[in-house]
Amino acid sequence: MTDAGALARAYYRTIDDGDYESLRDLLADDFAQHRPDRTLDGADAFVRFMREERPETDTTHVVERVYRTEEATTATAAADDPLATADADAYVAVEGWLERAGGETWFRFVDTFAVADGRLAALTTYTM
Repeated sequence: MTDAGALARAYYRTIDDGDYESLRDLLADDFAQHRPDRTLDGADAFVRFMREERPETDTTHVVERVYRTEEATTATAAADDPLATADADAYVAVEGWLERAGGETWFRFVDTFAVADGRLAALTTYTM
């Protein structure tokens, strides 16, 4: 079984390094990111957004805490839960902040991931 926490850390590292090919390799083909302002459906659309459309690319994700389960939960999820995936093997949540090039904190975040078959299957991002 893939270490879900290591997979999440690799996600941030590839984005910060601008290594979009490796980022794509981490994502399931039907990966989706859900955030308050938009949903990005499909791994290719997500990678394109990260590479070409982000407002700032010279940033660093600082990971403060990683919470994970190495087996899929059997708890009942809400029908509209973006992480509700029948084939999830694990779930991971990451707390941290995004730093701008000058070192100042842009915003704090909590990201929640579903992992299936050794890849990131879904992501919900919360910012504060």
